[in-house]
Amino acid sequence: MRWLAQPVLLTGILAIAGILANASQTYLSSQADNRPGIIKGKRLWNEKLGKYASSNLVFQSLASLMQLKPNSKYPNGHSIVRAGIPAGTLLYHGSMTTNYRSRDWMAFDPEHAFIFALGSNGTLFTFTTTRELHFIYFDGCSANKDGGVVDTQDIFFWGDLRRTGNSILDEIARINDGCEWAKSHGIDGFIRMEWDFEIMYCDFSQGVEVVSAVRTNNGVPDQHQFHDLVLPVTTPTTEQLSGQRSSRALYHGLWRDDFLMSKPPRNPVNRTTLIPPKGWKGTLPFTFLESRHAGAWHNDFPGELRVRVYPSTIISFFDPALTSLVDARRSQKREDYRAGNISEPDIARVRADIAEMMSRDWSPGARGDVDWVGLAHVVQDRFAYRLPYMHYLLHSPATNVSERLEVVRKQLVASLIPYMPRHDHIGTNVWFADTARGCAESFTKALPVERLTKQEILLKNAVDEVLHEICRVYTEAWADAFDAEGKSEDVLTGFMHEWSGQFDELMEWLDWPVWTKCDPACGPDEYCLLPQLKWWWWFGAEPTCVSMDDETYSPQSV
Repeated sequence: MRWLAQPVLLTGILAIAGILANASQTYLSSQADNRPGIIKGKRLWNEKLGKYASSNLVFQSLASLMQLKPNSKYPNGHSIVRAGIPAGTLLYHGSMTTNYRSRDWMAFDPEHAFIFALGSNGTLFTFTTTRELHFIYFDGCSANKDGGVVDTQDIFFWGDLRRTGNSILDEIARINDGCEWAKSHGIDGFIRMEWDFEIMYCDFSQGVEVVSAVRTNNGVPDQHQFHDLVLPVTTPTTEQLSGQRSSRALYHGLWRDDFLMSKPPRNPVNRTTLIPPKGWKGTLPFTFLESRHAGAWHNDFPGELRVRVYPSTIISFFDPALTSLVDARRSQKREDYRAGNISEPDIARVRADIAEMMSRDWSPGARGDVDWVGLAHVVQDRFAYRLPYMHYLLHSPATNVSERLEVVRKQLVASLIPYMPRHDHIGTNVWFADTARGCAESFTKALPVERLTKQEILLKNAVDEVLHEICRVYTEAWADAFDAEGKSEDVLTGFMHEWSGQFDELMEWLDWPVWTKCDPACGPDEYCLLPQLKWWWWFGAEPTCVSMDDETYSPQSV
């Protein structure tokens, strides 16, 4: 079980929202409510969700926000959400020059910024936020640039997939066009993830101030190849930069003319090329992969804590109203899902939703009352360990089936007893139905539905349907086990076989991020890495324990 040309800005699209609001929508939910997005009436307690229901995918995304490991597992992001960083937070910028431009990339951890502070002019800048900063966060491995990871960004910035995603010039276009849009929407930048989280920051003269600027002991010689770049012999001077504070972005201090337009053979930075600075004693250790280690600090919930996400604004490409994506997923494996399969009408729907979401009051008291991330993890915590234990009980050999039934039966009761009413109908279909509904509805039935945003309705539906499936499977098994004591071994064996299939299917459908882990757990000299397709793919596709001293920069060094 480890398992741009000119940007097509979002302004002016509000008019589309009114048209699309009346469009036909098919939602896979059943909460009784008159609001759009919620079907009237309730499904039967033992009615299985449709094969292509996407509530599990919405729930996964919600439970994975700002966490490295689950977003590495499924790199093609499907969520766009507003986020903030509070005042007094330290952020970092690595530059190949001794100064910084007003629009460039920032990091949350100095180890991440350090790998860009290369050459004799390499400088690590530390900033502090002077107010709350406002961002748009793209989930998945949204900074890796390959394949479908940039789909949501390109739809957001341009309304199409015109970019291939894998060039630095495309990245420059994204930050420049995105920041032009951000100017009129009170947004300071965009949060993304590669092997650590990063920020495309729009204006270094706004919202942050320099705490320190340190020339780095990086040991990388000038003119050394770094990915698709060569460190320049000459770099922009302070005078050049200071006169262009509000102009378009550089790439960590490099001009466009410093880019290599083709990809020459790799000559990766490694320990043998490092040149210690004057006065250094001994060797200069290779520490560039500490950036990978720093990313692993944010592997699991609560993830990158310096960022506060606001799920009341989440735009999900798993929304069942986006029927073109529902259709595309029918023939794909989970790892192949991508937002880029969307149709033009559904792109218009998404961009109208973004425009409506961005037009709302954003004062501190108007950002949503419900802690959706907390709710998702309360649900996950309740069953995250019970379900694997049930899997173990139903699959491990049993010498005495009756004794195994007692243990399984106890687990069913333990999970459902808070919802079992004590009345005259114990053991009847009415009682089992009341138990299942109590289990499925208890977490959300008191929510103020009339105050929820359109995006929150989607989240509520997802939580409701995930709980419906969990409680349905548990209660159906309990209905069998209720009076199973004393029945023949053949009958009990049949029950066990049936239950194992039902619980296996449930766990595969849920696919919760908490189950993505290194098993066995890593030792004190290791950390858990889930290799990303773009980075560290040679480690395989499963979570793996990596030595704290590992210096594997490329497959050739394995």
